Amino acid sequence: MLITGVMAVALGGLFTVQNTEKVPLDLLIVQLPPQALAIWILLAMAIGAVLGLLSSALLLMGRSAEIRRLRKQCDRLLTSTGKQSSNDSQ
Repeated sequence: MLITGVMAVALGGLFTVQNTEKVPLDLLIVQLPPQALAIWILLAMAIGAVLGLLSSALLLMGRSAEIRRLRKQCDRLLTSTGKQSSNDSQ
């Protein structure tokens, strides 16, 4: 994992050195000052990665809440039938 991280940083640095042309960014309501093309591309990739992580974290939190709800429902059903819960034996 460390080697992959070092390689990613090295490739990002190489990419930045190769793409130094200054380009303004127009976001329809605001126009940002010219920056190196590599900066805009790397910034867009970073924002995309963060948004992807946030959306997957929200999905995981929803799934874990559903699992807790289903386990409680299972425990209630097992208790009503007089059987021991599988979670109690662990």
